[in-house]
Amino acid sequence: MFFLFNFKTIKLDTQFINIKKNEPIFSIANNIIKNENYLHQKIYYLLLILTNNYNQKINYGKFKINKNSNFINILKIITKKSNIDYKLTFVEGWEKYQLDPYLSSYYQNYEQIPYDALIADTYIINSSNSFTELKNFLELTKNNFFNNYTDNELLKKYGFNNILIIASLVEREAKNNKDKSLISSVIFNRLDNNMKLQIDATVIAAITKGKYKLGRDLTYDDLKIKDNLNTYIIEGIPPNMISYVGKKTIEILLENNKSDYFFYFYNILEKKHIFSKNYKDHKNKLHEYRKKNK
Repeated sequence: MFFLFNFKTIKLDTQFINIKKNEPIFSIANNIIKNENYLHQKIYYLLLILTNNYNQKINYGKFKINKNSNFINILKIITKKSNIDYKLTFVEGWEKYQLDPYLSSYYQNYEQIPYDALIADTYIINSSNSFTELKNFLELTKNNFFNNYTDNELLKKYGFNNILIIASLVEREAKNNKDKSLISSVIFNRLDNNMKLQIDATVIAAITKGKYKLGRDLTYDDLKIKDNLNTYIIEGIPPNMISYVGKKTIEILLENNKSDYFFYFYNILEKKHIFSKNYKDHKNKLHEYRKKNK
């Protein structure tokens, strides 16, 4: 009967078909054949059921359908792996409030990804992959990356979790790769000398918890906030990361570049960080900067 049926071009509203995981056949059919006449709808619906139950399962994901495709052409496409890949870019330094809406534009059912569950980078992901499959892929990629550094002295000294935490501090503070190298050296110098890290980005994280942009300058009172992220209050490394971290930042950190610097601040006039070897020099440079910036 079906072989005698004349399969005409399907009248789709768009060239793209989105199929959710475990979406009912009726719902899938309605999206594809809603513009067809009653007889065609019944035949196409039956074909969908027969194909899904006895031939090839209908896949889920986003599918591009060529113009002038008939129903058989469409069946061949949606029973295979999606023909559309997502280019997902996780930006280094992003906080949770920035990643969540980005994920929602690709996945209807998603959950928050912890800072330590991925390395910020650009990934090509097939749209048929579920959110769980995405998370597993990101975790595997991160682990494979760190497998290249099993003999790294800093990893041995501080451990995997602390290195990621320190990298997130650097990520939020630094403006460029040179900054990342020098700020890393300041952090390790301070840790080696049992000095508080006193990093402004941790104060911001203590206030916002990564849920929103602070949108104002920090105040002196902010520095006194009692929170386990605030490195003006706590000793040593905070217990958690404060942002997503990029591959380059981790690589620079693990290079363990040395310097004699223990202090720095950001000069907005020169658009760069100013580094100092001791508190006296730091205080003098900061005083000169504040005079110019009045």
